[in-house]
This record gives sequence, structure tokens and C-alpha cells, in this order.
Amino acid sequence: MQINGLHLPTALTRAIGEQRWRRPPVDALRRVFRESPIRVQLYDLDAMHAANRGWLNEKDPAYFGHSDDKKPPGNIDPARSLLLGLLGPHMPFALDYRISSDRPRVLYLHSGGDQWITVAGDIEQLLARLQLDGLDSCAHARRVR
Repeated sequence: MQINGLHLPTALTRAIGEQRWRRPPVDALRRVFRESPIRVQLYDLDAMHAANRGWLNEKDPAYFGHSDDKKPPGNIDPARSLLLGLLGPHMPFALDYRISSDRPRVLYLHSGGDQWITVAGDIEQLLARLQLDGLDSCAHARRVR
């Protein structure tokens, strides 16, 4: 599946199809994004298509960030990224395809300003860190038995 000419990672489309791509536990959100969620939204496929149509036309420079060698990447390119959801108002997170088109990293626009930070090396890592990979529930079920 593609959005804006970029392929969605299989792990993401599988998580959406299996209904695992949903609001994660608050403690997992805090751990991954390093701040408290306000109004979390993980986009389904329809919302992802809609959000990313607008993303390509975004003009507000505050959303693009700025390159930062000390805390890379710092910025994002709407033509080489796909929005995945929001942690709160004006707090998007996205797949960044600039380094790899096969395994895009996951970036987040930090609430403190126009700074994009890396929160996961790829979507599989994000799913695991947010406890949405399905493995935790299976492990828990085995421990309960």
C-alpha cells in the first residue's frame, strides 16, 4: 500500500489490519515520546490518507523543524515522510523515509518547539515500544497459565 508515493511498512499495515494500531498505554506513550500525551490519535488508513494529502501542502515552517547536528535530524521533509498520528494538538509523529525507503525511522515533533526527534529506528521498534506488537499480550497469557 502506498500513500503519496511512499510504501507503508508491512508491519504497520498488518497492525492496522489486526486492529493492534490503537491508543497504547499512557506509560508507554510517555516512555517513547518523553512527554505526556494530550489527545492521542493513531490514524487509520483513511485518516492517514487525508492527513498526508494536507501534509504535502503544509506551508507553516514551524512544522518542518530545522536541521540539528546535536539532536538529529531536527527537521523533516513532507515529500519524504508520512504522518502516522498525533500525541496532541500540533504534536505529530511520522515515518521519515530520507535515510531508508524500506525501513523508515519514526520521528516526532517535540512540543517544545520546531524540533523533530527520533523515537524509533523503524515501525517494528515503535510497535514494540508502544506495546502494540502483539508479543506482550501473548507473553502475558503464557505467564497467567
